[in-house]
Amino acid sequence: MSGLAARVGTRASPGAPARTNPLLSHAALQLLIRLSTFLALAAFALAHWELVLTHPPLGRSLALLALCAAGGIALWATGEVQMPLFAARAARVLIVLALVVLGLMVSGLRAHYIWVHHWGSFGDHLNHGLLGAQAATYPYRGGDHWVRLTLQLAAPAFLVPAAALAFWPSKRYGGALRTLSLVLLIVFYGMALVERSPSGQVGRGLVLLLLIAAWLWLPRLELRDAGGAVWVVLCAALVAMPVAAILNANKSWFDYRNWRVLGNTPGVTYSWNQSYGPINWPRRGTTLLYMQANRPYYWKAETLNDFNGRAWVRTSANTSVNAASELPTKPNHKWFQQIKVTVAGLRSDQLIGAGTPQSVSANAGAAELGGDGTVTATGHPLHDSENYSMVTYVPEPTVKELQAVDTSDYEDYFNVYTRFTLPAQLGNGVTENVRFDPGLWHQNSGDPVAGTLAQHSPYAPMYRLAKRLEAKSPSVYDMVRNVERYLGTATFNYDEHPPLRKYPLESFLTKDHIGYCQQFSGTMALMLRMAGIPARVASGFAPGTPQPDAPGVYKVRDFDAHAWVEVYFNDIGWVTFDPTPSASPASSQSDDITQQVTGDPRKPPSLSGLPAATRKPDIAPGSTTPGGGATLSWWMLVVALVLVLALAAAGWRVRRVAQRRAQMRPDELALQDLSSLLARIGSPVRDGTTLIGVERILRRRAGPEAGDYARRLREYRYGAAGAKLPGGHDRRALRKALAHRMGRLRAFRALPPLHF
Repeated sequence: MSGLAARVGTRASPGAPARTNPLLSHAALQLLIRLSTFLALAAFALAHWELVLTHPPLGRSLALLALCAAGGIALWATGEVQMPLFAARAARVLIVLALVVLGLMVSGLRAHYIWVHHWGSFGDHLNHGLLGAQAATYPYRGGDHWVRLTLQLAAPAFLVPAAALAFWPSKRYGGALRTLSLVLLIVFYGMALVERSPSGQVGRGLVLLLLIAAWLWLPRLELRDAGGAVWVVLCAALVAMPVAAILNANKSWFDYRNWRVLGNTPGVTYSWNQSYGPINWPRRGTTLLYMQANRPYYWKAETLNDFNGRAWVRTSANTSVNAASELPTKPNHKWFQQIKVTVAGLRSDQLIGAGTPQSVSANAGAAELGGDGTVTATGHPLHDSENYSMVTYVPEPTVKELQAVDTSDYEDYFNVYTRFTLPAQLGNGVTENVRFDPGLWHQNSGDPVAGTLAQHSPYAPMYRLAKRLEAKSPSVYDMVRNVERYLGTATFNYDEHPPLRKYPLESFLTKDHIGYCQQFSGTMALMLRMAGIPARVASGFAPGTPQPDAPGVYKVRDFDAHAWVEVYFNDIGWVTFDPTPSASPASSQSDDITQQVTGDPRKPPSLSGLPAATRKPDIAPGSTTPGGGATLSWWMLVVALVLVLALAAAGWRVRRVAQRRAQMRPDELALQDLSSLLARIGSPVRDGTTLIGVERILRRRAGPEAGDYARRLREYRYGAAGAKLPGGHDRRALRKALAHRMGRLRAFRALPPLHF
């Protein structure tokens, strides 16, 4: 006990209460603790989520946290204020609705989307944003407004319900609701780590452990138990750190990204023939392949080499032809590339490659190389962790080289890629499927009969458009670009739910103007064949996501399923063109890499810094990658041990002080606070100092208001009539007086807001 307390302790008024009145009520203190732990954990999760965006909106994030805090306090107040039960429940519902609306608006959503008649438009935009976000690379650098906004809206989608659950007044289910709120915040944090894993995972895990412990224990923890709780948490962390470093393998024990509620899927399969209806492909973010190459390519699974009057299909016409048959007479040896493939979740009889494959490694098993640029596994379908390599021919000509190609004639072999079937009305009024061969028309300067039949087909508008564009095109390349430009106008929109039509490609071109990669690629290839240009549809996957810790490796997911066009150029070979707008999920991979396609628009964008094909790859697909995981050094153990000991000592000290203060009367606590106050402001209590002396010191150092606090305490201890122990208001007045003379920070340190 201080000298001041010892001096006057024997003269205290009899019958003093055993405990002092706290500055805050128990309920208010519980709210303060709950609010502090919620905001700490929410801010921790939100800060990690912002790592998925470049230039994150920090102001909006702070506003969202403030909104959640205000909404939580409002919900808590409905349980403290006396009101009818129905009114309280209605108020809570209105508060949550206000939180939802304001949370969306604070995060960047325009207000007019809140109204019911704009929900359909908002849903369409949100669907586009979700698809783009799930297929993008992180941190997201793209300029798509709805992809960026969708990522921002994830914050209120988690934080608003978490706040509602954390502060919803319920005596019976309060613990369960707070647990659900904690789960939401942890899931939000985990989502951020899945998309963007920063360094220092061990340290971040330790912080998360402390925040979870504070969430679970602080509302029920007595001060005397704080030291023991800190000791338990830090000991658990000390044990967990080396264990986490040991168990942190690059190949996870459990594929948490591809896990499904009903169990792991046996694999993802595709039917590559085109149907033109609403997309029904698997789209859950499942990783299918890891591809390694010197640059991003379109990864081909199957070639659709024939149009049957309604859709593009694959026939067996070219599968038995030698793979070298589709190479130019003198291929450019610089365009032979080697790619390596590791299978993840794909199940297929088609080996995935690029360009025109020429050989496959023996570890792929028995395989048949087709003349249409495909490779079929004949021994077994692809399975997880299967690895193979492939040598393939992928032309990368310049625009000048393409424009210089001789278009006067094609080898007879490639005329098969100019044929197509159309339903045509014959002279007797009967509609039958007619086989057209524009390659022969091109050689014979036209076939009037064939042209007439095409004009009596449902595809007549498409045929006339193709002929008009052909007349304006001095070269094959110019014709290809003219078709691409036509399909790239604002008239045509990317939409994954086009209407079902009898002749879907004709309806897409002349009526509906909406579709996805099947409509765009199928229409372009058919128009090129109508002009006598060898073209075909290729199905497979867009380039995928480049792996930052494995240069030259691309992760391909089910979002990347795609279709594009291949056009044959004499002396060059099959060249890739993609008419699908960049709004498509598969294309967003490429757009996100470099913001825009550079150079020749037919190519996926090149990446700088990738290893050349002749160099040894830095990391093979499927192998472990250096870096990116948790590491543990000896000094980390030393620092952790010192930290544990220091916090344990501090906890032991706090517990001793708390125990001693718990045995003191309220007036004795006030005396001790005054003694500590005088020591902190440079006027320590000396032996023989009385409360009158303390009153004089405070008046001299901080003014009459400060002296009044000591006077009230003196009158209470000596039993003056009507005297009351100074309370929270008097304590705040004393701190205010101190702040006026010595500054707020020193006053706060000299007299903390709370006493026990």
